[in-house]
Amino acid sequence: MVVQRVVLVGNPNVGKSRVFQRLTGVYAEVSNFPGTTVEVTRAALRGRREVEVADSPGVYGLSRFTPEEEVTAGLVAEADLLVNVVDATRLSRDLFLTLQLRELGRPLVVVLNLMDEVARAGARLDRARLSARLGVPVVPVSARTGEGFDLLEDVLRSWADTPARLPPPGTPPRAPGGLSGLEALLWAEEDPQAVARAGSAPPPGSREARYRARRLEADRLAAEVWTGPGEGDRWTRRLDAVLLHPLGGALTVVLLLLTVYELVGVLVAGRLVGALEGWVRGSLVPLLQAAVGQVFPPGSPPYRLLAGEFGILTGGVTYLFALLLPLVTAFYLLLAVLEDSGYLPRLATLLDRWFLKLGLNGRAVIPLVLGFGCVTMATVTTRILSTPRERTMATILLAWTVPCSAQMGVITGLLSGLGWRYAVAYAGIIVGLFVLVGTALDRTLPGRPAPLLLALPPLRWPQAGAVWVKTWIKVAGFLREAGPLFLIGSGAVELATLTGLLPALERALGPALQGWLGLPPQAASAFLLGFLRRDFGAAGFYGLSLSPHQVVTGAVTLTLFVPCLASTLVILKEQGLVRGGAIWLGSIVLALLTGGAVAHGLPL
Repeated sequence: MVVQRVVLVGNPNVGKSRVFQRLTGVYAEVSNFPGTTVEVTRAALRGRREVEVADSPGVYGLSRFTPEEEVTAGLVAEADLLVNVVDATRLSRDLFLTLQLRELGRPLVVVLNLMDEVARAGARLDRARLSARLGVPVVPVSARTGEGFDLLEDVLRSWADTPARLPPPGTPPRAPGGLSGLEALLWAEEDPQAVARAGSAPPPGSREARYRARRLEADRLAAEVWTGPGEGDRWTRRLDAVLLHPLGGALTVVLLLLTVYELVGVLVAGRLVGALEGWVRGSLVPLLQAAVGQVFPPGSPPYRLLAGEFGILTGGVTYLFALLLPLVTAFYLLLAVLEDSGYLPRLATLLDRWFLKLGLNGRAVIPLVLGFGCVTMATVTTRILSTPRERTMATILLAWTVPCSAQMGVITGLLSGLGWRYAVAYAGIIVGLFVLVGTALDRTLPGRPAPLLLALPPLRWPQAGAVWVKTWIKVAGFLREAGPLFLIGSGAVELATLTGLLPALERALGPALQGWLGLPPQAASAFLLGFLRRDFGAAGFYGLSLSPHQVVTGAVTLTLFVPCLASTLVILKEQGLVRGGAIWLGSIVLALLTGGAVAHGLPL
């Protein structure tokens, strides 16, 4: 069977993924933040197995300067039909890419998405005139409501039956060396690979001239076919003026952090997780232990490995479903709301100048903000960063200097009765190390931060159905990927207890902690428990008679100490065994050096 390839191409946040879902019935990642997906989703057109539809990453033009552009260029090279998805509310911006695609000399269909928002704004688009000017079919649709997709599917099926009915609308630039099609266009864009293949570069200044001409033509086309109010809503422009203003934006960030802490840190991590953990330990775990006890004698090594305190079934199930599942769901739900509302690009833009000082761009604000709720989930979201260098830097900062909400709650309780200067000392040390570590990584790791180049999508009310579907798909994927790791990790901890390794470590660490950190030997158990759950470790200090100086020393050291088991496993999965292991060991070194400095050198 001959497969005909249809490739969806468009700017970020124009609705390509939702158009893909409507055409194929297959879920694809839908985000309002550039860089969230570089993967390619492929599926057959509804009712036509021989027609394959591919959803390409969002790009602003055809080139090969970013991973998104590299992937899209490869898809365009193999496409039989290009479907250019355009945000009808941002017509002048998106038509730049449309005109570039027209120059390829490939069959092209233009899809005007978000037509429901055009109508809501009281505007009109002359589809027939735009189609005549471009020389290609233009189909108005709304991916949100499904309006117009019957006509789009008819166009695609008609093309599949008789491909010759959609002749190429334009001709590629003339290029030396026998280049044609996409390579000729890339040569005109001064792409290094295409220039090397042609053996010569285009005339100086020709690229800029082509850009200016294409930009002017896109503006003229948009002005000709658009009738009514200007592109964009007045209320969104006013709201943008607040969100992007240094003062208004800062206040919004503070409110966002407080909301994240209250919803995730207090409501979910505190109340919901506590209730679920109590139910699991009180009802489900006894049932599992009874079932295992029917096979292995209670107290035997196989029984403890499966149903002991940290057993694969008992500890793993408690950890995975009572602790991680509520946190994972809450974070992905919150992230989906922020993505679909269009706020995340504005947050990145606002904080970009500050993060550049640490060698990161504004996109890194997402995982770092989420880290104050749960470092495990924040580590997963480092995937949105553009380069391996930035992903490594963000992961190190999360693992070494960012306390999760559960740990922060316990530490706040420890410091609350000591007086304000102890709380300020703790916060100053952690914030100072965050800046110091980020600066050191920026100057040590090769490379420079990728520039933050993005267009702000319109602000929208998130759709409840879309938010829930996105959350469910991500939660299921996380449990599928990470679930086995947590079960194995729980079994490894129980095995260490069973063989005496864990008690031996506690005995060995006690004298060292007392000599270097000035803490009683019993504090060793707090650090070992902190590896299982960071709040357990901090809670271990409650039973010890510590001076205020010792409380600050212990709180700082434990915050910087190794990430919890869940975070460690995710770091190893995301960064690899060697780099992830180095990050893990580095946190121990930083914690002990800083803790010793606080114990012996900080006047409190």
